[in-house]
Amino acid sequence: MAKYLSYFANIYTIHNVTKHCALKHVRKISNCNRYYSSALLVPGDKRSKTFVFLTPCLDFDNIVENTEKLQQELSGRGLNINANDVKKMWMFYKSVNADKIKLQARYEELIHKQKKFFGKTNLTAEEQIESIKLKEQTNVVKNDLKSVKSIMSDLQETVLLKMLHLPNEVDRRTPLEAPVVLKHVNTLNEYSDSKLRKNHVEIGKELGLLEYKNPMQYYLCNEAALFELGVLSYAGKVFSANDMIRVAGADFSRSVVVEGSGLNHEDPSDAFIIDDHCDVNKGSSNRMHLVGGASLISFLAMHTKQLINPNHLPVSYFSTGRQYTPFRPGSASIGLFTVCQTSAAVAFVVVKDKNSEEYQTQFEKLFNTVSTLYDNICDHYQIVMRPASELRPWESMRVSFELWSSFSKQYIEVGHISACGDYFSKRLLIAYQTPTGRDFPSVISGTVLSVPRLLGCLLEQNPEKFIIPPKVREHMPDYTSP
Repeated sequence: MAKYLSYFANIYTIHNVTKHCALKHVRKISNCNRYYSSALLVPGDKRSKTFVFLTPCLDFDNIVENTEKLQQELSGRGLNINANDVKKMWMFYKSVNADKIKLQARYEELIHKQKKFFGKTNLTAEEQIESIKLKEQTNVVKNDLKSVKSIMSDLQETVLLKMLHLPNEVDRRTPLEAPVVLKHVNTLNEYSDSKLRKNHVEIGKELGLLEYKNPMQYYLCNEAALFELGVLSYAGKVFSANDMIRVAGADFSRSVVVEGSGLNHEDPSDAFIIDDHCDVNKGSSNRMHLVGGASLISFLAMHTKQLINPNHLPVSYFSTGRQYTPFRPGSASIGLFTVCQTSAAVAFVVVKDKNSEEYQTQFEKLFNTVSTLYDNICDHYQIVMRPASELRPWESMRVSFELWSSFSKQYIEVGHISACGDYFSKRLLIAYQTPTGRDFPSVISGTVLSVPRLLGCLLEQNPEKFIIPPKVREHMPDYTSP
């Protein structure tokens, strides 16, 4: 018993370790009526109080195996986390869990041995002694098991939640320090009269194409509104021609999927939260969020807790429509470049193995498809590999498609492709059948086209007239100027 009592002392140690490993975006829950802080992982002792939709695959052995590599990746992302502390945290959890399993097995073994005495009325002296010993041993093991389960519950709310907030593994091709320009397409031709250079919001207003009030409220008018329809229609045509399947996603999603995607489901700056929803109890950690049908979260919701037929892989989808992203307090508002409601095209590719040649082939195929799209709608753009410090938690690699903003004097990302590996599938139990059980596929995804960002850059290229790319105009509805 002394061994298990020592676990209580070690709990304080693990709290100290996790204190140093806490990620910046993890928030403490102040509402005492809340059962738990995570919608993705519910501790065992809280499961009787709430519905548990899934339990993520908690496989961190490969992550902590090479602490030097892990430390390099964490530092490259700008995270002040000690890789050795992370490994100690995980190994401590595993050791306690192993002892819990042993105690559970021992308890079941003792119960089984006692069964031979059940229903017997006349026990011999030896049988009585054996029965008493078994009951005493069972009570001791039962109490020890209860203590260890209590400790495991605490560890799940500290260690496992911290481990789930670790970012994805960084792809070996991702630069650690500075972005790398992969390709320049054509030559940049800026508007000749620098004195007439204006912000796209001013240009849009003067040309009767845009009414902009704030990131939450703006309106596309006349040809700009038809441009939105035309460019999404053309994007859909390009993707369909490259064997991608069009789908219509849901505009709303639950907290479990939001957290499974790597966002903080309780932070309104990460995803819009719908208050007072009729299907959600007050204080619930699994609320409804507005994300948009053309969003990564919408695609993940379609696949969460699904067993995919391996014969269907790889599979490529795309969606065009709305995407909703909150405006972060303290950020600078830059017109159409930072709006909350975006018309977008999103790609989502599922491949069996991130270490396979097929994974690289599918990434290159999507890369070429998106490049074809921009070749036909932009005179000049560049393709950039983002450094580790600019990756989101779920990304292992990110390739950006950027257009020049004449007013801001910088390139603006109008689309991107991200390699995400099996980060999503292990968190949200997206699996495929294998001869020996199941495995977790890898995902390639990205908002390959953001219409407001594209429109803003195109407007700044010529302040006097909105020049619509011919390919886009071909797919625009008929329009007669007022």
